[in-house]
Amino acid sequence: MKSIEHHALGITRAIFQQGLSPYDYIPALNISLFLSSNQSDVVEAIAKGFPAGYVMDSKKIDDPQDKTLRIAFDFDGVLADDTAETVMQNTKDVLKFHDHETANVMEPLGGGPLKTFLLKISKIQKVEEERRKEDSAYRNRLRVSIVTARNAPSHERAINTLKSWGVMANDAFFLGGVEKKLVLNVLQPHIFFDDQSGHLVTASEVAPSVHIPFGITNKRDE
Repeated sequence: MKSIEHHALGITRAIFQQGLSPYDYIPALNISLFLSSNQSDVVEAIAKGFPAGYVMDSKKIDDPQDKTLRIAFDFDGVLADDTAETVMQNTKDVLKFHDHETANVMEPLGGGPLKTFLLKISKIQKVEEERRKEDSAYRNRLRVSIVTARNAPSHERAINTLKSWGVMANDAFFLGGVEKKLVLNVLQPHIFFDDQSGHLVTASEVAPSVHIPFGITNKRDE
């Protein structure tokens, strides 16, 4: 609380618990995202259906002069559920995955752990868009990016899903096997969320990264 006061942050609420994790209070406090460096707490929170992520060690140092906020998300297993990813993991065949996604292109995917978080971020984006219409000198400060291993033709279902949720991504990278680190190094997000820890080993070298231990990929890792 003294640090909050020192940095003049607009934070007034706080909870302190000795030896207990606070994630059970997520619904009571309407918390959109629970981040922790305690991996077991995050795994338990995800198992209970809460939006949670494990904060990985990162070598990236933030630029205090940067006035924008860039948030990057993987898609399957983070924003969307793992139904499509399950097809890929069970078949190990990218062509069958594409066939499945093409056949279901107009059927929006279910929400993943961070869907609600994205919806709330989208409200800020809409406020900024309205501000920009009123003030031509205003420059949007929030930027949302999707960085996914999906590529054509499976990209279309992801786009249709986001549209059905009424959200907007400023950038969408459908990489189809290109290492995410290479794109993130240029994009320079302030935080990146992915459900596959393998992607985050290298991604965390160039961007603060959060592992979302959700879905079939993480069940198999366990």
